[in-house]
Amino acid sequence: MPRKASAVLTGKEIIDLIKKARLTRAPARDISIGGCEGLTLRLTPTAAVYSVRFRHEGKPLRIRLGDAEEWTAAQARWVGGAVRRHVEEGAGVPDPTWIGLKRVAFEAKATKGEPVAVPTHMPKHRAPETWTYRQARDAWVAYLKAEAESPAQVYRPDTVRNYRSVIGCPALRALDDRFVSRITAPDVAERVAGLVHEGKRSQARDVVRVAKRFWNWMSEPGQIRLSGAAKKAMEELKAPKLGDIKGRQHFPYVSEVAIMLSIAQTGILIDSVGFAVELLIFTAQRRMSVVKARVEEFLPWDEREGWGIWWEGHRKVNKGGPTIRDPFAGSHAIPLPPLVWTRVQAYIRRTTESALAAGKLRAPWMFPIARPRRVGSRTDWHLHEDTLSHVVAAMPGCRARPHDVRRAFSSHLQEDAGVPSSLVGLILDHARSDLLHVVDENHITRRYTRDEMLKMKSRPMEAWIEALRVARIDVELADSTELKAQLVTEHLRQRGIKDLAVEAARRRAASAKAYAEGRTTRQRRRRRPESAADLP
Repeated sequence: MPRKASAVLTGKEIIDLIKKARLTRAPARDISIGGCEGLTLRLTPTAAVYSVRFRHEGKPLRIRLGDAEEWTAAQARWVGGAVRRHVEEGAGVPDPTWIGLKRVAFEAKATKGEPVAVPTHMPKHRAPETWTYRQARDAWVAYLKAEAESPAQVYRPDTVRNYRSVIGCPALRALDDRFVSRITAPDVAERVAGLVHEGKRSQARDVVRVAKRFWNWMSEPGQIRLSGAAKKAMEELKAPKLGDIKGRQHFPYVSEVAIMLSIAQTGILIDSVGFAVELLIFTAQRRMSVVKARVEEFLPWDEREGWGIWWEGHRKVNKGGPTIRDPFAGSHAIPLPPLVWTRVQAYIRRTTESALAAGKLRAPWMFPIARPRRVGSRTDWHLHEDTLSHVVAAMPGCRARPHDVRRAFSSHLQEDAGVPSSLVGLILDHARSDLLHVVDENHITRRYTRDEMLKMKSRPMEAWIEALRVARIDVELADSTELKAQLVTEHLRQRGIKDLAVEAARRRAASAKAYAEGRTTRQRRRRRPESAADLP
């Protein structure tokens, strides 16, 4: 550490110190000469050099200015301050040429000579000519979109949206202006720790998962020269633990699921939304599988009178894709008992008749969106999966969420109805049971057979529908007017709306603005008439 000066040393005092160091052959030492924070004189028996020492972003720096025999103390103090500002402004360590220009500029100013032009910044190490984090993020998203839109459809649009939102979250956006070549695992780990501190553990895990895939892509031969990413840069990045997930999960009883079913069947919901909730409960499938169901996937089961089959195409199993001979190859087949099949047929019939009465063709989606925001958009013709979550969350007397139905299905059938876990797993389309204490080996059976095992699947479906029918008898709901008011109140609470008058005024203003800009649905339809070609 440099010896601190009690006062600002004069030029004569500095000369005396240099002479003394040479005569006594004293070991090397640093002396603070004052007048500029961090400015030191390095004394050795053979040399005396001015340097400026300080810490920047936690790293110690020592930047050489010049030989004390060539520099005056005033020059060192003035240039030393300029060097500190250069670094603290984010321009990095200045180039020695810049330091020399600063010294010449000081002399010209002191002697009132001709001014010397000096660049504001001249870093010693020039910025790499590779991607910044923002550029890398844009390049990866463009690549993902191209792959999703290619005939091979390597990525689903939902996957692209998820990756884009994760690598573009506020925690990582702080790295936007930094070069990828200078971003290390500790930099990302610092952002992950910040998310954990905010209680966002799930998002922190997503950041680790997607960041590793992002860096792996950037380090591939096709991108590594553009990105400058180091191979395996994020290999040691660790995701935080979520804790006791099983303890926080909700395992509803059949009676609670029956409340959801009863509310969905009251008729107070939009027809497509209400029956989507019904189908989710009847089949215990995922939200995305339900909202992406198509009418063509529902066919009668010829071997059993009154039964139907849902050839679920969204969730593919590992048995190849559709062919001309077998258009449902690779689909997840679910047998529908007579009670469910009757309601499916009635729903398809009335929605088709309703569309024809309006002079339109029925959309191929089982649950077409009620109010499409983008007319003719192929991606917005079915309900969004979050619609089911919002509707179920607003149901009074019901704590369960859409995915909890799958836990109720598995728990009841295995613990109460005595259905083997292997048969339950066939419906859930899981390699393992939802219950940790149940060992499920049905994935081996599914890998080595082409049979859909519909007869085996019919047993858990019959038991589940019967349990719902019995539990439905004991459900007592408020009258439809009061029930609808409760749903509306809960929807408003979810959206943070406290004053209905203020919300109505906001809607009117938004509608007026959309009309003035020509963005209303009717205006867009006039510009682009809807036809059968517009339908997906």
